[in-house]
Amino acid sequence: MTISSTLNRDSPLPLYAQVKRALQAKLMSWPPEDDRFYTDQELQGIFGVSRATVRQALTELEGEGLVSRRQGFGTFVNRNKIEESFGTRSDFSSQWAQSGRSLHVANLKVTRTPCPVHFAKALGIAARTEVVSMERLRLAGDVRVAWDLRLIPVAIAGDIPLKEFENISLLEVLRPKAGIQRGDTQIEAALAGEEYSERLNIDPAAPVLIREMVYFAAAGEPVFSGVSVYRADQVRYKVSAPLEAGGATVESDVRVKAAPVAKA
Repeated sequence: MTISSTLNRDSPLPLYAQVKRALQAKLMSWPPEDDRFYTDQELQGIFGVSRATVRQALTELEGEGLVSRRQGFGTFVNRNKIEESFGTRSDFSSQWAQSGRSLHVANLKVTRTPCPVHFAKALGIAARTEVVSMERLRLAGDVRVAWDLRLIPVAIAGDIPLKEFENISLLEVLRPKAGIQRGDTQIEAALAGEEYSERLNIDPAAPVLIREMVYFAAAGEPVFSGVSVYRADQVRYKVSAPLEAGGATVESDVRVKAAPVAKA
């Protein structure tokens, strides 16, 4: 079982952080039939570092929910990712709790801003029309798991008190006001890049899931649009969609695609 073990000892990035980064990449492809991870001694030999360096890397991985360490038994791969599902009744708080992870939000920012062209099209409004923008982080413990951006027409969100936006579920805030009936979502696999690596405190080469969505009222008018970016090592997405209704085939409103990888 190979692993990239080259460390840059002249880098300002500490050795334990470089070891952690290499192990994160390895965990993404760890064999499903084996939950036992490398021993501390094996990692010392692989990377040529001290036991203290190995332990610091593993402690951070454990804090992020990627491995579990059991005294006297070793280190094990934790496959219990946070599982989210999509729908107009999505309850992210309960979904995270079912994975054994508590959810809380941080860095909440609500402002009025000109709507970017991409989201204006989804909302059926002119580009640069003023909208209410909500930006936040979702965390499990101290780990930044997801970054959210939501854009809502002023006519819908303009009179909602700021405190209401502290609610974990924006759907619960807007449903009684706008009568949300339907949602479309698109999920894309990508690399974090500089923008999302900074927001989620991960390496730019780390994989992420990017979920764009738009929700609609009963008459079909858009209520809000936005994007969520998830750490792919922390979250998986579950989709259940009816394929038939009243004898007619129904197409799912969920689209999944992979972003093209730039050539070196």
